[in-house]
Amino acid sequence: MTTTGNSVLSRLQLAYSRPLLQRCNEIENVIHSAGTQELKNALPSILSNIFGFGSEVGWQLHSISRGYNLQEFECARRFLGSEGPLLSLVYNLQTDVTLMYEFPLHHIPGPSRQIIEEGNIPYFYINKLQTQGYGSHLILLSAFEYYMFHFAHCLLNWQNLAWNNLTDNLFPCLLDDYLNYFLPLNKSTLPPVPHQQSPIRSPVIHSKMCSPGGKTTTSPRTFGLLKASFIASQKQHSQNSSVLGQSEAEVWRSETLLQIFIEFWLNQNAIDSDKSMISPTHMEHFMPSLEHVRLVRMMIKHVHHFVNTASHDIIPSPYQTHPMSPLDEFKRSIIPNMLQKNMYAFLRHSFDRWPLDNSFRMVLETWLTYIQPWRYTSRLPSTRRDSEGDTKLVEEKWFTFIEDNLLFYSVLLQEFFNRVKRMDLMNLANSHMLYRVAKVFRLENLDSMLRQAEQEMCTSIYRSSGHMTRDLGGSYLSPESSLMFHSQISDLEKPGFQYTLMFGEKTLYSVKQVLQQLQQVKTQIQYQQGSKPVRSGLAGFFSGLFDDNSVAVGDLTPNDAKKLHKFLDECIKNLCFIYDLPETKYSITTNNTQDNSYHGNLSYNTDLDDTCPDITETCNGVSLTDIGRYQVINKMKRFEVMYSGDPDLQPIRSYENATTVRLLHQFCSYINTQFSNEIQTVYERRDLIGRLAQVYFAPAIPRDKKPSSPISGKNLDELRRPKLRLRFLASYSTMLYLAILFVFLNVWLGVGPLQYVLLLLGCTLFFGFLRALVTSS
Repeated sequence: MTTTGNSVLSRLQLAYSRPLLQRCNEIENVIHSAGTQELKNALPSILSNIFGFGSEVGWQLHSISRGYNLQEFECARRFLGSEGPLLSLVYNLQTDVTLMYEFPLHHIPGPSRQIIEEGNIPYFYINKLQTQGYGSHLILLSAFEYYMFHFAHCLLNWQNLAWNNLTDNLFPCLLDDYLNYFLPLNKSTLPPVPHQQSPIRSPVIHSKMCSPGGKTTTSPRTFGLLKASFIASQKQHSQNSSVLGQSEAEVWRSETLLQIFIEFWLNQNAIDSDKSMISPTHMEHFMPSLEHVRLVRMMIKHVHHFVNTASHDIIPSPYQTHPMSPLDEFKRSIIPNMLQKNMYAFLRHSFDRWPLDNSFRMVLETWLTYIQPWRYTSRLPSTRRDSEGDTKLVEEKWFTFIEDNLLFYSVLLQEFFNRVKRMDLMNLANSHMLYRVAKVFRLENLDSMLRQAEQEMCTSIYRSSGHMTRDLGGSYLSPESSLMFHSQISDLEKPGFQYTLMFGEKTLYSVKQVLQQLQQVKTQIQYQQGSKPVRSGLAGFFSGLFDDNSVAVGDLTPNDAKKLHKFLDECIKNLCFIYDLPETKYSITTNNTQDNSYHGNLSYNTDLDDTCPDITETCNGVSLTDIGRYQVINKMKRFEVMYSGDPDLQPIRSYENATTVRLLHQFCSYINTQFSNEIQTVYERRDLIGRLAQVYFAPAIPRDKKPSSPISGKNLDELRRPKLRLRFLASYSTMLYLAILFVFLNVWLGVGPLQYVLLLLGCTLFFGFLRALVTSS
């Protein structure tokens, strides 16, 4: 290295120790003042310092935001932008086709590294990999590839990311800048590059690689026949022209950017990773962070927009050929030949291994983004309202996309149903996820196109059985089945995969289980709301004055409970529409009026007959019959788990003050214990005094209402005794309203605390007396 080169590195080392604003300015000055030869050697040091590669900590790009320090954000964004000083240096270095930088093999994604270690070459690395002695490998990259490798790789090293707004953080803004610059949405051409001899474009399949001894390894995995023929022609073109034209060089840069993002962000787990776990050299399963998934979704949105801005309608399909410009050819090949396989593996792995919590929502939205390209077009809308203005229609031109990506719709939907069976749909976020999926697949004309696509690809199954009772094995496809579907399964799924028809009986059975789960949740909500004593006693008296969360469900607020009802109803409606099931069978109509007749000690609500086990009435209440025990043991039916005892003994809720609940319970228990007989006697009187007592005292379960779950007759009699209940006063909302009323009266009328208490007692007696009079009339 020359003395000038050492001087450049010394200046850079000094700049690295400066604050961020000064650091960017000093590095920019070095770039502008130093010669090209010195900057060639300095580029690895600059990128390692920025992205935290090797032993370097990096600039922590994920923590730079507008809100924290706007000046640092704008400075770093300009410095690292697509037209900033650093990438301008990269573009200049790219013109030298002999300039290569080494990237460590152990930093590339695990599946690609494993393929290389097994003696094969992923086609993405076919012009980047060099073999040395003793089977060691080097990855040599051009300047542009070297920069983008560092940019994509740094996302994988960040832990515990928490970006509230992607547009306020530096790294997502840089990604958005790169996507808009290299994949422009409002331009017919790509950004120009300095005239150069670009490397050959790398198709995305696998090839054989000769071992050091000169022998060829075993046959590697390849894509399906139809895709292979398309890529073979692309490979032949690359071999016949090692130097691309200027327009192709621009396409190469955009294509390389997208391939690198796909390689690092989507190719961290192979679709058959379970088998590869046996290998001691294989890394553990990679779980992307939530922000990682958000960036993938951002990229998918942009890709759909970019593909849909073609000069003419291009529905991504590798099975149709048309004469196209290099740019249109690039747009045509993005989804089927670059994105599809890795995106499927990414989603398949996430569906299988993502925790059963609310964070799965982002994975779900990423999946829904990919399967709805019609939402991302800058031309005429691809969905339209029908004559009634209610339901959107998916246009027929998207049938080719649906057909080429059928596994994304069928297999992943079935995987989602399997997750739903393990989810608590009483959780608002979980029910909303099911609502989102059902709403998307409910789009009119989408279900018919899915049926048509599956029928055309699985003709032998549809022909052999009108009820679609058999599965389609990926390894043993009938000759009558679509060769295109054979290729799709071979490309996307692991060997031995058994395809299950999306509208077959097995999937239909799974859908019915989900519908039954929804029905049980709705039943549970209905009886939780209906079992609360809010229409009698003091709590009922104050229910018109204060909102004491009387219609809340568990820890859900009343508004959230309404949303939950809406989500569940829409899920049932949409799933029944998609699979042609009778909606009335799974709908539950809220019945506010219970049967007033009550016989003996029967404490079972007959509305639950469809979901509860078989029971019989005994002297101690109800008991399971032999059939009922069999149903419970085999999980055929079950009782809904809900609180059915004394409402004053329920666990303290999040909207209640714990100390106040305990104090009120002790006071009420003393009154109810000391004056139990007197309260019962007054409550049963038929005159005005009795009606007044019915206003202030309330049983947990009124005489004219059946209990919501089987309980013994002894406990039922206890729950039907009138008692003083003041727990509603411990609700934070009730306490807030009382405090606001006191402040108002104190400011305007000068009412003190004692006067306020006496005023409340007087109002309670007065309005209770009026209510008793109204009841008597």
